[in-house]
Amino acid sequence: MNLFKKGMSVLLLMGLVISCDDEGYVPISPDASSFDGSTTPVFSSFSTAISGDGTIVDVKALTVGVDSYVVDFGDGSSAVTLAQGATASHDYSNVDASTDYTISVTAGGMTQTEDITVEHAVTSISSAPSSPEGKRYNLLNIFTDASSVGSAGTGGTPVVLDSGNNLLEFSRLHSDTGVLALSDEVVLADAFYSGVGSSDIHFDVHSNFAEGIDKLKITLVDNTNGVSHVIDDLDLTDGEWTGFDFNLNTDFSSPVVQFDEIIFELATSGTAKDHATITVDNIYMSRVTGATILNGDFEDGQDFWKWTTFTDGETNPFGSSSDGSDFDIDGNDTGGKTRGAKWSSSQSAGEFRTSSSRFAYQELVLTPGANYILEYQYAIKDDSGTDPIGGRRIVGLILDEHYDDGADAVDNLGNNLGFDEGFVAEGKFSDTNNDFGTLVQIPFTANSSGEVGIMFYAVSPKDAFIDNVKVIAQ
Repeated sequence: MNLFKKGMSVLLLMGLVISCDDEGYVPISPDASSFDGSTTPVFSSFSTAISGDGTIVDVKALTVGVDSYVVDFGDGSSAVTLAQGATASHDYSNVDASTDYTISVTAGGMTQTEDITVEHAVTSISSAPSSPEGKRYNLLNIFTDASSVGSAGTGGTPVVLDSGNNLLEFSRLHSDTGVLALSDEVVLADAFYSGVGSSDIHFDVHSNFAEGIDKLKITLVDNTNGVSHVIDDLDLTDGEWTGFDFNLNTDFSSPVVQFDEIIFELATSGTAKDHATITVDNIYMSRVTGATILNGDFEDGQDFWKWTTFTDGETNPFGSSSDGSDFDIDGNDTGGKTRGAKWSSSQSAGEFRTSSSRFAYQELVLTPGANYILEYQYAIKDDSGTDPIGGRRIVGLILDEHYDDGADAVDNLGNNLGFDEGFVAEGKFSDTNNDFGTLVQIPFTANSSGEVGIMFYAVSPKDAFIDNVKVIAQ
């Protein structure tokens, strides 16, 4: 059996070569009475060669005294009759990834066969869509190169472009399905954080119609409850990336509550050709931003407080700490220290500001014109040190807009809806009255867009802390 792959070429050339050296020999003429001018047909062998995308096979028979020969390519297609010396070419179907065939050649009343295996190649694309521009922690990454929270899915055939961008291929969608299994179940209501979820999902899909499909069906599967949510007959664009944004409550066959698998299929009214391949990228969900401060007790470290971009500065928002308040975010005494956010002198801002200074930031979308209170606890060490002008302090602000770059936010600290500078320096939380620190409540009114940013920083030669940050609607 011969194995043919894309780029392989096997060509058996056989010939009959007759030569003689006239020197020293005398030709003998045939006896005319014993030769009637006829020849006996000879079929010695045939050759096969692979070409094209790995599915085109050429066959040529080596015959003598034969006017024609017949080739059966073994895939159910009609046999081909060719004149002696001609080559038969056949393009096998690309529906299956690998198929065995038996080629039969008949010439001069004789038949010879050869078994071959044809590996059907998939043509990968070389382009990729732009990565999503959502901010850190505002995207739940299912499959994308963008920086985000969440867990990726596994499945399909990975493709890595020269640019380093990662794509997924799903092929043979004539009858097969492309399955992307998620490492964790996505529960919409808690997709980002407890009580903070998403209501939409995005896909980027590419298909060349000549070797792919023209319409797509996507199914979100909830294996826990045995429920499938379907959206069918999605129109793709030939040779281009198509972006899809779906509302998970209204666009599928039923509202999506949770899912752990995504299935890609040929749409009910779609057409599949050649290897029926699609390429997929940028599967992600967007966070529903509201009035809830995420990780306000800092039990998850820096999550939801980091900057995506900070020109000439530090994207990390603060240092980790195990010297937080003894009280949890609901006001209950835990009987011991909790985690908190800490700024050391090298991370402080104000007159101590360097490229290593750190600023904590989180975006909210509030009800325009509604009244709120920003509440938190703070503590500052009272160890000896060279105090800044005005004294060591913790600063909390409600910024009047969202910022993409931390440097821009720092340059516009005066553009705020309310702020507080806390100067009480009595030591760590554990050194203060009832291990509670100092409570701050800043009343403010949401702006007309509802888009505000909560920000904190320290100006201190010694460690400063905050804990239990929350926004309370009035």
